[in-house]
Amino acid sequence: MKSAKKGKTMGILKRLSCLLALTGIFHAPLQAHEGLAHDGYVTNNNGGFLLNSSGKCVKTLRWTAEMAVPECEGIEEAKVTDADQDGIADNSDKCPATPAGVMVDATGCAKDSDKDGIMDSADNCPGTASGVAVDSSGCKLVIAATAPKDTDNDGIADLKDQCPNTKAGASVDSSGCELKKSFVLEGVNFVTGSDEITGASRSVLDNVAETLIRNGDINVEVAGYTDDRGASDFNRSLSQKRAESVKAYLQSSGVAAARMKAKGYGEDGPIGDNSTSAGRAMNRRVELHIIE
Repeated sequence: MKSAKKGKTMGILKRLSCLLALTGIFHAPLQAHEGLAHDGYVTNNNGGFLLNSSGKCVKTLRWTAEMAVPECEGIEEAKVTDADQDGIADNSDKCPATPAGVMVDATGCAKDSDKDGIMDSADNCPGTASGVAVDSSGCKLVIAATAPKDTDNDGIADLKDQCPNTKAGASVDSSGCELKKSFVLEGVNFVTGSDEITGASRSVLDNVAETLIRNGDINVEVAGYTDDRGASDFNRSLSQKRAESVKAYLQSSGVAAARMKAKGYGEDGPIGDNSTSAGRAMNRRVELHIIE
């Protein structure tokens, strides 16, 4: 009698234990599943999920949506694919056909760090400053300078050539005009009674120096002249000093001293009327004589 009662009691306890296990109130220690502990589901001793009669995972009372396991909820996990193997999943790749080996940004598109239009994988100058024009290698574009047009080939560009049809081989000045055997250096003046060249004369002499340097095969005489006022000896000495001053200036501007000689002619060889102020001004001059 006692034995039957005891067996009945054990049966009741066994069924109660199963019921508690099914409801999650009591169960054996949870096992790991795929490396994670799932407190929201009942697992068996082998680590598998315990299923109910409908084939669904049995949840514990502690289950929350954050604990949901796709296979228990009937959801298939999406497989991550990367067709172009650039490290960006296809579902996030805005450029899904990137060629192999090309560096890409977070969107899966070819990377251009300096924004010059040349992808990093082909950019030989990856740090080009913003707005700089570049060539196909991503480096600063160098545009070759175009030589100015010189129709008569005299060495003076057409835009500056005041004598655009100079005959071939002729020596020309800085304006592109043929050099005469002798000409006055218009605009070259001195402080009264001295050999000091005025500031305004320097630009004229700069052009003379440029002409002589370009025509390196000619030698010249720098000739100084005065009007007829004053003693002739003083005038000759003053004209010599003025000629020397001009020679020195041309030498300082790059003309070889050996190509020049200076000579003062004083009041000789007037080209104006010494009885008038205008004529005397014409006679106070410096000329350049080309030496054969």
